[in-house]
Amino acid sequence: MSDDQTVRRPSHPEEDADRTVAVRRPLALQVTLREPDGKAAAVYSFHGGFTAGRALDNAVVIHHDLVSRHHLEVTWDGTAWWACNLRSTHGIYVHDQAVADRVRLQFPAVIVLGGAGFALEIHQEGSGGPPPIIAPQPHPIANPPPEAASCTGNLPPAHHTALSAEQIKHKLLVAEDSADMGDYTRLVRRVMREEQTKRTRGYRKVIWGLAVLVAVCAGLAGYQHYALAKARTLAMNMFYDIKTLEVSLAQADIRLEESAEALAKTMQALTSERMREEQERIRAEQIKIAEEKKRLARERQKLKLMTAKYEEYVEQVNLLRLSFPTAAEYEKDLIVRVVRGFGESELELPADFIAEVRKYIGYWQATGRMQLAIRNLEDNRYGPIVVDALRQEGMPLYFLYLPLQESNYDSRAVGPETRYGIAKGAWQFLASTGQDYGLTPGPLAATRDYDEQDARFDFNRSSVAGAKHLKFIYGTLSQASGLLTIASYNYGQNKVRSLVESMPDNPRERNFWKFLKGYEVPKETYDYVFYIISAAVIGEDPGHFGYKFRPPLFLAAELKPAA
Repeated sequence: MSDDQTVRRPSHPEEDADRTVAVRRPLALQVTLREPDGKAAAVYSFHGGFTAGRALDNAVVIHHDLVSRHHLEVTWDGTAWWACNLRSTHGIYVHDQAVADRVRLQFPAVIVLGGAGFALEIHQEGSGGPPPIIAPQPHPIANPPPEAASCTGNLPPAHHTALSAEQIKHKLLVAEDSADMGDYTRLVRRVMREEQTKRTRGYRKVIWGLAVLVAVCAGLAGYQHYALAKARTLAMNMFYDIKTLEVSLAQADIRLEESAEALAKTMQALTSERMREEQERIRAEQIKIAEEKKRLARERQKLKLMTAKYEEYVEQVNLLRLSFPTAAEYEKDLIVRVVRGFGESELELPADFIAEVRKYIGYWQATGRMQLAIRNLEDNRYGPIVVDALRQEGMPLYFLYLPLQESNYDSRAVGPETRYGIAKGAWQFLASTGQDYGLTPGPLAATRDYDEQDARFDFNRSSVAGAKHLKFIYGTLSQASGLLTIASYNYGQNKVRSLVESMPDNPRERNFWKFLKGYEVPKETYDYVFYIISAAVIGEDPGHFGYKFRPPLFLAAELKPAA
């Protein structure tokens, strides 16, 4: 027999005299305890009632977890024997019938302890011998409905002792089971242990899962940071290589144009007698110019390939950044698109730049000036004229918005009188600057009057001159920084130009971001630049910002210049 199913051997009758009921002494009971497999474990003889259970104070002790501490009682009431269920967890069965409270015994009798499968075979001495040996069948765990127990004659007083809340808590949470624990307590503790084990396993799985997730996230974050830094470095290096090549091409274009103009003037000045003498020199100069044009064409193709590669790097950087499709994110994308279009490095945007552009967008929205300017642009079909002039010089098309800020696209605009002169026309050329690009001032140049003889009021010619002037600044002074070109255009020969010229003469150090960070930009110039940037952003999607006109650059591409 296993350790957990050992039974207490009966003592001598004289040692159990205190258990005998002396009222109308009944015939003695012969009790055989059988294990679940039917094997007899012990034989008892009682002259009175007895109890059976797991506790040591029972007459029949059965060490098994499914046996209650005080499981059942057999008692004599003076006229008959009764089998009583002492509110055991798994109940008792007499002849396969569940006993909720008590039942009168008819001998021979078989009482099976529910759940465990132990059985008590009982017969009275002199009643014809013991009942046949039958292997008891374990009954399902049952919880009979609580009824008032009437079988407590042999139950030890300790069974009825009430426990305090602290004692109950101690019994439930103590580390080891004790011998005096009741079956219900053991059952609850077992359920608690099982649940605790399940929870512990579950918690461990969750903790391990979280640990793996954290490790993966940390690894991804580290890789993302490394990849982002690497992609950003590659993109920036490529960007400034492009800027350097742009500057070189712009300066070469300027020199080439100057050489061509000088050659044309030379040919016009030559007399027929001298023409023959100069033919060889002129032919050599023409060949030189043609070769230079071929070289510049090759360099522009190289620039195109470098730009495409740069865009790949930028796309890689953007993919490594997390963003969500919100209205604010959309506006940020528009601002970055414009910045890129003006020839600036979007990877070096100052922290507060986006918010600053949004502020100036608000300034535009607070007035009707932009709506009026776009009406002038559309009604006069000025857009295609400006776009064609900018394309001819290879300038960013976003410079379309520069004359918007200068004059609201008013070809008859006249500026205030300054110590440098009076700016006139849609591009607001001073007389001296206009002459540099073939705009002859009229006889009223020194007054604030409109003069139809002043070429600055000719929108077509002034747009060509404006594009050439922007190219000169872009390729020389501002080192291919579009926004720095705008700042320089605003103030011409004054303080701003001297500030720009004091910056290192290379695209990486001479650009608008460095200008904002390291120099005190005059308020007028600062406003001028940000009004143009914000106007260009609005022009990307006017409807988003509450305007009712088509994007000017798209419209300019569809229309032809006015005749």
